[in-house]
Amino acid sequence: MDNEDLKKTLREFFDSRIFNYGDYNVVYANTSGSSDPLLIGYRRQPLEMVLCPVPSDTLDPDRPTTETPTWSNTTIELSNVATLADTGSGYQVESVTGYRVWFDVQPKPRIPVTWNTSHDVDDQLQVEQTSDAEDFERFMTLFMDTLDSFYTPSDPSSAQ
Repeated sequence: MDNEDLKKTLREFFDSRIFNYGDYNVVYANTSGSSDPLLIGYRRQPLEMVLCPVPSDTLDPDRPTTETPTWSNTTIELSNVATLADTGSGYQVESVTGYRVWFDVQPKPRIPVTWNTSHDVDDQLQVEQTSDAEDFERFMTLFMDTLDSFYTPSDPSSAQ
């Protein structure tokens, strides 16, 4: 599977699970801990992101893409974000419902695949998303700046 095939497979996975999928840019993100990695769909209008877990068997060519997922996606928008922070090595997001995740978006992440039975260990594929990762960083800056503007007095003299 080359880079373009991998990107296409990941995009098809995202598109099959998200309403209005064409409105989103998509990046692959690694999470901390034992959580599944994420496909993150993000858009600037309205300002939001959709966090779509990627189970380890997603890239299995024998797995039907129309299979009903056993997990749910999470939409993070200005009205339901509790915290959003740049940790220096990634991002921490928490919704008002208590959903919390830490993730990072790398320019060339390695994606584990478990379906290659010719080896005793799992293989990894690498996806090239350098320009997408840079765009996502700009998106996150916009998202955090927009949130900050809600809590910053517009008139400095009104804070007295």
